[in-house]
Amino acid sequence: MKTKQFSPEEMENYIARFKDMKPLSSSYDANMGIPKEAYETMTAKTLYLMMAPDDQGGPMAQNPAVVTKDKMSVIIAECPPGNRPPLHAHHSTNETFFCLDGRFRIRWGDEGENEVYLDPYDMIAVPPGVVRDFTNVADETARLLVFITGEAEENFNDIEMTPGEADRLRGQFGDEVVDQFREIGISFDAGLDTEAAE
Repeated sequence: MKTKQFSPEEMENYIARFKDMKPLSSSYDANMGIPKEAYETMTAKTLYLMMAPDDQGGPMAQNPAVVTKDKMSVIIAECPPGNRPPLHAHHSTNETFFCLDGRFRIRWGDEGENEVYLDPYDMIAVPPGVVRDFTNVADETARLLVFITGEAEENFNDIEMTPGEADRLRGQFGDEVVDQFREIGISFDAGLDTEAAE
């Protein structure tokens, strides 16, 4: 079978240069109804989208450094000490955490009642439907490599926070910001039996 030939210039489209990356939070601003500070409280402090499908959709899909046909997002979460995203679940995608440096506590369960610690080069693959979060427990900024895989682009729009996170966000930023997060695909029903209520 004939192989493909790429020039160095063409190959640049397949390279993510960390020094050129902009945080995902820079894709949101007050004009969209989501202040940067609010976005950063709903995710790790700084997220860098290294790779994602072009038409993936969802709140973690703006301007990937490398666009792929694969149904996979690759993100670097850069967290100062104590930083964490809220407890959340993904029902249609698999999320895998790989500790690059520092130390991270991974919690799971509807209340985060279970935990394990990752040191550099440790990895955990959290099954779909399980509420989880991660916290930098090191004394300095640490990085976690996050892989999210799914069957189709629309599966990536499946971030579900716990109802308590909506209350916390509402108290800090108001109802309008909670509504804007819902508009970009974040729900606040993790742990609730919403099918039984319908």
